[in-house]
Amino acid sequence: MTAMWKRRTPRLKLNPMEYEIIVGIVNKHHHWTLAVIYPQQKKSLFLDPLGESNQDIKTCLETTRAFMRNKGCNVSRWSCKKVPHPKQPDGTSCGVFALKFAEQLLKKEEVDFSATKEAIIQHRLQIAVTLLLETDDLTDICHFCGEKESETDFSWIQCDICLRWFHHMCIRGPPTEEPFLCAACSSV
Repeated sequence: MTAMWKRRTPRLKLNPMEYEIIVGIVNKHHHWTLAVIYPQQKKSLFLDPLGESNQDIKTCLETTRAFMRNKGCNVSRWSCKKVPHPKQPDGTSCGVFALKFAEQLLKKEEVDFSATKEAIIQHRLQIAVTLLLETDDLTDICHFCGEKESETDFSWIQCDICLRWFHHMCIRGPPTEEPFLCAACSSV
């Protein structure tokens, strides 16, 4: 989507009309936004965690129309809109907001979620856990050393939050009878 936004021809080999919704993240000057195309409805949405400008809506309309036209689709009466959504309260959570926007739209729900500092931390954690759980099967790999087995340690311990496994000795042998949080989860 970023390539399309920058007027480059994306190498997507797809017929957009076969999809109900096409969702893409746009990165512009290290700021993450969301562009959404509804090919059959001839409309696009643009969501900026900091709020949408008229220029952003115009750019989204022009880029999505150009993309659809390039794919051989009729773009007459194409529209681009914005929808109500929570606003980013800081300078670092735009990626979290863009992903939450996409999640809500893909679920066909209103784009509404808590935007408090505490909620953003939880959203980040949810995103991290989802990415970890949906990645390749890494259950037999120590997430500290990256090895399957240790020559000296055959006991493992699992983080109670992200569910990743570690050689017990790699993480300096914390008590196994107490809850365990890995370094990544304990810093949240």
